[in-house]
Amino acid sequence: MKGHHVARYLFCLLVVLLFAGLSAAQSSDHVEVFGGYSYVNPDFTSSVSKGVSGWDLSATANIVRYAGIVADFSGFSPAGANPCSACSSGPFATYHTFSGGPQVSIGIGRIKPFAHFLIGTTWGSFTHVDSQFGGNFSDFTYGAGGGVDLRLDRWFALRGQADWLRISFQGSSNVARVSTGVVFRF
Repeated sequence: MKGHHVARYLFCLLVVLLFAGLSAAQSSDHVEVFGGYSYVNPDFTSSVSKGVSGWDLSATANIVRYAGIVADFSGFSPAGANPCSACSSGPFATYHTFSGGPQVSIGIGRIKPFAHFLIGTTWGSFTHVDSQFGGNFSDFTYGAGGGVDLRLDRWFALRGQADWLRISFQGSSNVARVSTGVVFRF
């Protein structure tokens, strides 16, 4: 339960820092909003496909030229998938990850690579078809990742990113998350 309170505290701190960064961003290209498709897979070898599709949204406030604060939100609903090792076959699950932290980037022509470190929480629920297992959870989550933006024009870019997340559920789980979508800059 203590980890649950730490995760909430860190998330609230992140939201305050993000809004402070957004208020400090006065000129264009200081704020980026990303939205797109996301795929998670707990098996890094990809020899067994247990992955599920979902969505990923993030907002970045670039405080200085090469660094900013990012808030990242993603959601997944794997019907019939087995998202945890403690589950037997047939659960239905929904989970959402709320995280954020520092992000560094550098523009090289139309290409902008970036890297970030994320801390937050994963909230979700599991329902097993035979009611032997189920319930809600909220667990501390951290990870790192990065990606590349390809600028289309001053306001839009395409993004591809990959993240490694560690979720403290049932003794911790490593998750690979790959996302792609559109970035709006203003």
